[in-house]
Formats: sequence, structure tokens, C-alpha cells
Amino acid sequence: MRRTEQRERIFRLIYEDSISKIEEVDGSLDDKDLLGEDFIKDSLNSYLNHKSDIDSKIDENLDNKHKNLSKVVRAIICLSINEIYFMAIPTSVSINEAVNLAKKYSNQDDYRLVNSILGTITRKDNK
Repeated sequence: MRRTEQRERIFRLIYEDSISKIEEVDGSLDDKDLLGEDFIKDSLNSYLNHKSDIDSKIDENLDNKHKNLSKVVRAIICLSINEIYFMAIPTSVSINEAVNLAKKYSNQDDYRLVNSILGTITRKDNK
């Protein structure tokens, strides 16, 4: 499976977690026939281990206009922040993939919002 496809699966898992908490990573991956995908497993574990830090980073950088992000947009941003801050994925790669996911899965101009929020967060932290 290509890395782009793996990210898409991870995004879906993060979105799923926002609706119904993932309690057990291996079981969740096994249900989706993804147990052998190490990048997906590592990414999901990293996300779950750093979820409160990721949420704080997002919330600290949203203006009042964007406080209520859709679950889809928030899941995409969570994926990217996890990759940049906790998995050492290059910032430009992760943001580009996040923008592409937003173009595919969210409303018409949400990709601009995703790009703006991630750009603000990473510039603030010199990433």
C-alpha cells in the first residue's frame, strides 16, 4: 500500500476515533484488515498517545471564527500534526498530504483552511 493510501486510512481511523473511541489498536486494525501495515499502526498509536497534546496545539491556534471545525477537517489536521511533531515526517510533505485529503473529503474550500491552520501552527513553532 502506498504512503498516500496509508495516510487516508489513518485519517479515517482518526475520524472514527472522534465518533467512537478506539480502545484497542490491534483489534481496530484487524477489523479493517490493516494489521500488517506498520506505518498505520505506528501512526495510530502515536496519535492516541499524543491526542491531548495534538488537541491543545489545534485549540491554541484557532481564532474564534474557526473554533468549531468539522470532524473531518479536525481529523485531517490531527493526522498532520501527529506526523510533523511526533513522527518526524517533513512538514511540507505532511501539509501537502493534508491539503489533498481535505480536497477529497471535505467541503469545497476547507483545504485552504487546513493549509492555513497547519501553516500557522508550524510557523509559530519553527517547524
